[in-house]
Amino acid sequence: MDVAQLDPESREMRRIRGGEIGLVFQEPMTSFSPVHTVGNQMVETIRLHLGLDASQARERAIGLLRQVGIPKPERRVDEYAFQMSGGLRQRAMIATALACSPRILIADEPTTALDVTTQAQILDLLRHLQAREGMAIMLITHNLGVVAEMCDEVVVMYLGRVVERGPVDAIFHAPRHPYTQALLRSIPSIQAQVRTKLPTISGSIPHPHNRPPGCPFHPRCVEWIRGRASVTSRSSSPWTGRTGSR
Repeated sequence: MDVAQLDPESREMRRIRGGEIGLVFQEPMTSFSPVHTVGNQMVETIRLHLGLDASQARERAIGLLRQVGIPKPERRVDEYAFQMSGGLRQRAMIATALACSPRILIADEPTTALDVTTQAQILDLLRHLQAREGMAIMLITHNLGVVAEMCDEVVVMYLGRVVERGPVDAIFHAPRHPYTQALLRSIPSIQAQVRTKLPTISGSIPHPHNRPPGCPFHPRCVEWIRGRASVTSRSSSPWTGRTGSR
């Protein structure tokens, strides 16, 4: 089934969204309703997709909170998002996404704004849940360390378009696209010389409605810029300012 061809407001798409596909949002503090308890929002999702009554849905919500490692889930289910720490909110968001046993879980920057220890706990939780539930995880992130640790296959995107795709080992050890190469050069390394600046990507991202022709990255591509500079130096005279007169 090509879900892109379905009407976004159709009954079929509503069944898939939240049922077959779960979504972990980037920032649970702004994704959870501030005026409803976490349990209330989980129960609504469960009743909508699974058809359980209120008491059954509440018991399932408590069980899901327990599965993702939230202590005292019987009490936490009646708390609001602002009463939880960042790590607990993210776990509650994962529990909500898993409420209907989806076949694929889309995790949008699931470790953003979390400390390093909590990030590791969330990633371990996702791996454990993936193995237990047998679901696929689509991880959206700018953290290449998370990519190296979690992913089997990587898709690199620039300006909303795919520029490179391949197994994680190939992407990290033999990147082919200049944008991927530039990203990897920008990763801090403990082996780097002291007080040396990290390489950066020159220029800025073009506007999506004014895409450059061909590869959208070419105005910022180092090799392209060097080639253009070389052509300019060969064709222009520094003495006369006219081409071909040296």
